[in-house]
Amino acid sequence: MNMPVFTLPRRIYYQRDIIDNLGDILRNEKSKNVLIITDRNIMSIHGKRLESSLMNFNFKFFDDVKPEPSIESIEKAVDEINMLDIDTIIGIGGGSVLDFAKSVAIKLSHPDKDLRDVNPFEPIDLKLKLIAIPTTSGTGSDVSFGIVLTDVDRKLALGNYELVPYISILDSSLTPTNPEIIRSTGIDAFVHAFEALSANTSTIFTDALAEKAIEIIYKNLGKAMRNDEDAKDLIHLSATMAGIAFSNSGTALAHALGHSFGATFHVVHGTSVGLFLPYVIEFNSSDEYTRSKYEKVARILDTGDIIDKIKEFYDSIGQPYRVKDLNIPKNEYIKMIDELISKSLQDSELAFNPVVVGEEDLRNIYLRAYGD
Repeated sequence: MNMPVFTLPRRIYYQRDIIDNLGDILRNEKSKNVLIITDRNIMSIHGKRLESSLMNFNFKFFDDVKPEPSIESIEKAVDEINMLDIDTIIGIGGGSVLDFAKSVAIKLSHPDKDLRDVNPFEPIDLKLKLIAIPTTSGTGSDVSFGIVLTDVDRKLALGNYELVPYISILDSSLTPTNPEIIRSTGIDAFVHAFEALSANTSTIFTDALAEKAIEIIYKNLGKAMRNDEDAKDLIHLSATMAGIAFSNSGTALAHALGHSFGATFHVVHGTSVGLFLPYVIEFNSSDEYTRSKYEKVARILDTGDIIDKIKEFYDSIGQPYRVKDLNIPKNEYIKMIDELISKSLQDSELAFNPVVVGEEDLRNIYLRAYGD
């Protein structure tokens, strides 16, 4: 029977510097043999801190995670790790690290499982605890069921609700201080929240989380970019709120547009999806119910025009909403539009958009987004 369900981690620990109490958390969870999966950058910055917190546990670090992990690299890692008696995996890093950790958890639980076959409909039955500690405030991977892996020359977007981590630990002291990274990841969370709100699979639960995440990000992202610690705390929490929302509803047209645009013109993901958000809101407002949701957000943000308010917000933090502001020549952009449309039409995110999207709709949005 197909029944509505709302999925999130068993527990979410949240506090600045809580990573220093990681040992206490693991003791509460009765963990004994721990594998920490991370990357070399995180290891160089926070390795000693982690070791100090884990001194009373049997633990091993694996820090050879590269961006956009491949199935081959995961299988190689599992061959190295498999001899260890592990009851808990901790992924600490950005989205790539957390996807890697989820994939290793699958392979350690079921060595013969082909990662390409992961899907929402077949049980996985993980044999160990999976703990996620995000070091960026945007992807929502710490509370989501999805993984993105590279298989030779193609990207695979896979998922299963058993891959929602058992525990998420939120500590803003682990997040970057670079304002451009804070902005792009924060805008990613902002778009996650807007698209979770408007998705045709949204629920009363996802709406509540999405609305609050939008409000928090709008009010605090600029301050977080100036490294205000309280604001960074709030942005980190709101990214997870938005992550829970979209993981239980979906992302939609802004992501389909941004995926194609970002890959073609090598623009950071958060910047790409954020650029198209105002045009997507305008397009989706043709649906009365969706428009009523946007109007509610406008009231929360104390404005009569949500699109103007978003553009004003973007201007205040340096987030573009016109392609020309990225110094992409118009002739080069126009030349690529047919390819952008083709890629967007194949994007699975379109299935969650509240308004059906056709080829000419995409063309109109891409053209308007250049910003003559």
